[in-house]
Amino acid sequence: MSLRIAIVEDSAEFRQTVELVLSHTDGFELAASFGSVEALRAALADPRSMAGAWSVVLMDLDLPGESGIEGIRAVKARHPGVAVLVCTVFEDPGTIVQAVTAGADGYVLKGESLESLLEQLQVVADGGSSLSTNVARALVEVVRRTAIDEGPAPARLNLSGRERDVLRCLVRGSSYHATADELGVSVHTVRTHIRSLYKKLQVQNVAEAVSKAVRDRLI
Repeated sequence: MSLRIAIVEDSAEFRQTVELVLSHTDGFELAASFGSVEALRAALADPRSMAGAWSVVLMDLDLPGESGIEGIRAVKARHPGVAVLVCTVFEDPGTIVQAVTAGADGYVLKGESLESLLEQLQVVADGGSSLSTNVARALVEVVRRTAIDEGPAPARLNLSGRERDVLRCLVRGSSYHATADELGVSVHTVRTHIRSLYKKLQVQNVAEAVSKAVRDRLI
């Protein structure tokens, strides 16, 4: 079954490029396309839009009218099971934290390859979470500053050596495939380790895992 992708993007050029790629890539389907959060809200409220059946909403942040942060909240309020992948030029820590707190399942930067974007759409659609390298670095820095302010770290958790290896890759912003290649294992094995990490760290997504890893000095 194809992943049904909805796009919220005010740049006609970028939106049309993504639409074209989705339309010509096996396993993906363009479900809807909007130029504003207001248009997205109208679709979310309309049962004919089948918004609840979307796999992922690809969300820009700098939009006319309401911001993409409000768009994330709108999607999660109506359809919490629909994943949201932010795709933006903003890489400042404050915006990243805002987006993750609002419910974003992943955060990537414009300028990355379309192949990488498709991979991240697949990751969040499968229930995973993704951060691009620069985004992970920015998040690490803000959490590190907070950790210093908060004082000594708590006791280390009982993570296996391989789980620590995977966690290091997540902190660097490596994709699931890049992590698998680096460690010489399958993507399925990487996903298994990540599920175990989430359980041990008591987190729900990669942003929370990265934050906890840095704050508690687990790597």
